[in-house]
Amino acid sequence: MSQKVHVIVNPFSARGKTAQRWEHIREAIKFYYKEFKFIFTEEPQQATEIARSLLKDGFDLIIGVGGDGTLNEITNGYFHTDQTSGAFDPQAINKDASLGIIPSGTGSDFIRFMKIPRDFAKSVERIKNSSIKKIDVGKITFKRDDTSIQKYFINVADFGLGAEVINTLSSTPSTKRGPLHYYLGLLQTIKKYHSKEVNIVIDDREEIDGRYVIGAVANGSIFGGGMVIAPEAQPDDGYLDLVLVDHMSKPEIICQSPRLYSGTIHKSKKVLIRKVKKILVTSKETVNIEYDGELGLPLPAEFRCISRALNFRI
Repeated sequence: MSQKVHVIVNPFSARGKTAQRWEHIREAIKFYYKEFKFIFTEEPQQATEIARSLLKDGFDLIIGVGGDGTLNEITNGYFHTDQTSGAFDPQAINKDASLGIIPSGTGSDFIRFMKIPRDFAKSVERIKNSSIKKIDVGKITFKRDDTSIQKYFINVADFGLGAEVINTLSSTPSTKRGPLHYYLGLLQTIKKYHSKEVNIVIDDREEIDGRYVIGAVANGSIFGGGMVIAPEAQPDDGYLDLVLVDHMSKPEIICQSPRLYSGTIHKSKKVLIRKVKKILVTSKETVNIEYDGELGLPLPAEFRCISRALNFRI
C-alpha cells in the first residue's frame, strides 16, 4: 500500500539557508519517493495548521524540512485541538500517520539526540527504510481560571532560566541564532536573573518547595544548542525527566555551565533528577516557560508525559 506523503518546508530554518538548499533536498526525496507534495511555510506556527489539515486529508507520512522548531510545530498539528477541556490523553488525528524530519536547522538538539543523519540523502533513506518508533511527547496545560491551553513538546520544556534566555533572544532574528548566540544570551540573562521560588507536585503524591535556577522537563536530553540537561532521558520510556537545579550564585552558574556541555550536570550536588509522569508547577512569582525553543505562558502549568503517542520514522 503506497503512502500519501507530504513535505513541509521551513525555508527560514538554518538561518534562511534551507530555501537555498531546497532543490538539493528535493532531489534526495525524489530518489526514495516518486510521488510527494510539498509546501513552504511563510510564518511561525503555520506548520501546525498545515500538518493538521494534511492529516485530516488522509496523508499518512508528514516529513518536515527544518530544525527542532519545525518538528515541534508539526507535532502540535498531530493532535486534535481542544483548548478548553484539559483532557489528559490527546487524540491523534490519524493514529497510524507517522512523522519524519530532514535536518536543516541551526540547533537541532532533538535531531542530534535521535542520531538523525545531517546528510539529506541519508536522512531520507532513514525515513524510507526504517521502522516506526513510537515515542513519547510532553503535554503542557497552561492553567487559566476555568479554561486551559494545551501545547505539546517533543524535546525539552523548562521554567526559569532557560525560558528567560529565550525571552532575551526573542529580539534576535532567527537567521542570526545559533549555539554561540544561545550561550551569549545565557551569559547576558544571568546578569539580571534570580532563582525562582516554585511549588512542584509530582504524580499527585509528592510535593517539593524550593528555590531553583531552572526546572527542565525533558523527553530528549539536549537543549540550548548542545547543552545536555537530562543525560539519562529516553524518548520512549513513558516518563519525562524532571531536572531541578538548586539556587546558585551567578559565579556558580557560570562555573557549572561546562557540565551542561560535557553531559555531567547530573553529578552536581546542586541537581536533582527524577523520572515523572506528571508534575504541577506553581509560583507566586512570574516564572516564564519555554518548550522546544518557543515561549509559552508563565506558570502555573501542568506537564504530562503522553506515552508512545507519536509515530516517528527513525
